[in-house]
Amino acid sequence: MRKTVWIAVTLGLLLAAAGFLAVLVSAVPSPRNDGALRSSIDRGPMGEAQQRQVYSPVIAKDPYVAAQWEKSIRALEAACAERGEYCEEARKARLSVNR
Repeated sequence: MRKTVWIAVTLGLLLAAAGFLAVLVSAVPSPRNDGALRSSIDRGPMGEAQQRQVYSPVIAKDPYVAAQWEKSIRALEAACAERGEYCEEARKARLSVNR
């Protein structure tokens, strides 16, 4: 009787662990599928990137990051032109992007 209980408990624990592992594996997105979907969801109406390419090893070449940098630089340049603020930062930011 005790042996049957131990076998049932061990089998239950193994099945629970296998179920938990299956849930974890199915919850993690596959990088192979990411590239296939990226072409349709990455670009907005003006052709700009909508999200960062998280598997890209170099963020400087990522279109989303480049678009965000450009947006920030334009905001700095606008503040410089309108209020005379952040002019040095705008100049340095523009130079760092246009190397």
